[in-house]
Amino acid sequence: MNFAHPNSSLAEAHATPLSYREDIDGLRAVAVLPVLAFHAFPTAVPGGFYGVDIFFVISGYLITGIIHKQMLSGTFSIADFYARRIRRIFPALIAVVLVTFLIAWFVLPPREMKSLGTNIAGGAIFIQNFILLGQVGYFDLAAEKKPLLHLWSLAIEEQYYIVWPVLLMVIGWWRRSSLVITAVLAVASFVACVIVQRSAPDYAFYLPVTRAWELLVGSGLAIWTSRRNTMPRFDGMKDPVDGRTGQEVLAIVALAAIAFAFWRLGRPAPHPGLPTLLPMLGAAALIATSGTLVHRYVLSSAFVVFIGLISYPLYLWHYPLMAYARIHYLDQVPAPVMFGIIAVSVALAWLTYQFIERPIRFGRRLVPLKVGSLLAGMVALGAVGVAADRTSGWPARIPPDIRGFMLDGSETAQFWRNGKCLLLADQSAFAPECLGAGRRPLVALWGDSYAASLYPGLARFGSERGFDVAQFSISACAPLIGYVNPHRPLCKPANDAVLKHLTELKPDVLIFYGTWRVGDEEARVGLDRTIPLVKAAGVPTIVIAGPPPTWDGDGLPANLLDYYFQTHTVLPARTWFRTVDPWTKPFDQLLAAQAKKLDVQYVSVRDFMCNDDGCLTRIGPNDSEVTTFDSGHLTNPASILVARHVLDALPGLPK
Repeated sequence: MNFAHPNSSLAEAHATPLSYREDIDGLRAVAVLPVLAFHAFPTAVPGGFYGVDIFFVISGYLITGIIHKQMLSGTFSIADFYARRIRRIFPALIAVVLVTFLIAWFVLPPREMKSLGTNIAGGAIFIQNFILLGQVGYFDLAAEKKPLLHLWSLAIEEQYYIVWPVLLMVIGWWRRSSLVITAVLAVASFVACVIVQRSAPDYAFYLPVTRAWELLVGSGLAIWTSRRNTMPRFDGMKDPVDGRTGQEVLAIVALAAIAFAFWRLGRPAPHPGLPTLLPMLGAAALIATSGTLVHRYVLSSAFVVFIGLISYPLYLWHYPLMAYARIHYLDQVPAPVMFGIIAVSVALAWLTYQFIERPIRFGRRLVPLKVGSLLAGMVALGAVGVAADRTSGWPARIPPDIRGFMLDGSETAQFWRNGKCLLLADQSAFAPECLGAGRRPLVALWGDSYAASLYPGLARFGSERGFDVAQFSISACAPLIGYVNPHRPLCKPANDAVLKHLTELKPDVLIFYGTWRVGDEEARVGLDRTIPLVKAAGVPTIVIAGPPPTWDGDGLPANLLDYYFQTHTVLPARTWFRTVDPWTKPFDQLLAAQAKKLDVQYVSVRDFMCNDDGCLTRIGPNDSEVTTFDSGHLTNPASILVARHVLDALPGLPK
């Protein structure tokens, strides 16, 4: 008798097969290569992200198979299990995260370093998935530029293995029902995933509860395989995967299903969800079968097995390198560079596997020392991440000449009234203080987060000159009635609410200001629809403020840093370096023409801030203040400058 399975025998435990299978390493290669291809060239393999789901199935199968066999023989130890996990996961992870941080030290501005620090700390304790759920604020980096974004999958896997071994021990008391219980848990998790996917796809993607079913498919397969190999056979009884022809057909169909998912089931198919079943069940079928032509000549081929053996460090290395390339090349990474990154990732993965993973992972000597050292290293790495976060990106590392320009946005954004007068993605109603204090004259501001960055300047002049300010800012929503943003479904009701408030308040002046990142025709049609409605609401003076100069890449502070490292000089106060003026100038002219047509005033922010020498990057005494803290949101000094320019163009307001 043993604790985990009171009714099992040692003979049954010894019969459970867990010998090494080359084809499973080959399946790892089938999983990791499309992931790399998707991250490098998303349109080439649009469903390459399903490779992670295949990894989950493989992991659930192998780890549960080991645990289950040891439980059957009475040799399972929680402490030994986690010691093996630490030796498996930590060595490559520590190496990759450390190198990622060292690169960041020299290339990332404080705001991005702060974000990376949060990710390092989250990765060190395997909660990166929850960290990413929390990074939904406006200042977060784009996903493809987060060097450690990919650690979310590792976090989900480790969270699963915190719970599953204990749960499997409990399930073991009902040995004959263990497969049924595992299947019920998988179905429950899958149903939760499908339900959550409809209303909160990010939560369905990152939560362990809505991802557990993928690992449970592998776990259930391991339990079924164990029972299949120990179950007595009776005359006439057939195994569903027995028979050479049946296995050959099943293996071909399974591989075809995986390939179909990679090339035909990309976004916008809901993921994870029903489409995810196809590659996962294909992977499960390939694991459940063996010895077929697919297994011998595809999955067990030398190159494929080699990639499978290094698949874990390969997965870890590729994403930070690609993220830094996108930061350096401003999103458009040349194809030869991407191919080079893949080749470098393979080389680094092999070196990591050969000289870091294998010496630490295998062998029974010095195991306590290895585990203790790895735990200490991970704690130290987590502390580095916390320090980067708490110091707001370690600004002391930035050269003194430009350190003062490395803003993270909080210096200005604290005055935007986020969540009250700057509505976020899940909001459509403004707080009462957004309507002003009831004084006259009243200046109303309508726009997106760029308008929120103009509010501090307007509020200052309102206090000095004796007028009130109403703020109606809606993040990522153009100030146009009828505007639809598929990623912000509340744009339309929020804009409708602004028009209702304008009808009730009848402000003396309404200023439109925003990024204006809409198509030319959408801007024309939207203004043709919106301006007459605002006039009908009783607003006597309407002003359209054109788009400000904006910057490519990760914004002006990042460009200042890059320019300094390239030239060892400070970016000039006026420059065309990485501006998006080829878009700004013609769109500014389009808005000016539309304003004239609709008989409203127009103020060109672009013409005010740019001349033949370039656009303003720095203002104030000795050019000591940057104009924006990212691509185009105004810093407080620039907000005051632009607000003065707009107000001075308006008659009837106190000067």
